[in-house]
Amino acid sequence: MAFALRLVLLLCGITGSCSFVLYTDQCCPKGWIQLNDRCLHFVGAEFSFDVAETFCNILGGNLVSIHSRLENEMVRHLIMTETGSFDPSWIGFNDLDVEGEFVWTDGSTVDFNDWANNRPRTNTNLNCVEINFQGETWNDRGCRAGRPSVCARPAKY
Repeated sequence: MAFALRLVLLLCGITGSCSFVLYTDQCCPKGWIQLNDRCLHFVGAEFSFDVAETFCNILGGNLVSIHSRLENEMVRHLIMTETGSFDPSWIGFNDLDVEGEFVWTDGSTVDFNDWANNRPRTNTNLNCVEINFQGETWNDRGCRAGRPSVCARPAKY
């Protein structure tokens, strides 16, 4: 509960707005936090991208998709709270099927990105995306790298 309140205050200060709903009730499993209609969970074990996605699938979701600057900051600060730093971590963005066509593992619309300068790199085997590259943005990385990750699943009402 204290974490959720600190996070709400931090995000309100960063954005100047509180146009999201953060719940602390029974809509998400223990250890997950709710942002709007989704539950988020940090996974500290360092898995390759495909193993991280499979792990999230087992938990009832996918690697997190991000659709706004606010969600991006929420994911970053969830990682910071869990690790004490902005550790590079997997999100569900990738171009594994078609080079240069990034999609979310949950199939949701691509309507936001936060690429670092000169990213993504094209015609490479860097097909998976980590958040917190150089402490703040997204980076394309080889999918076999071990990274912590953030899972998302629908909240239950």
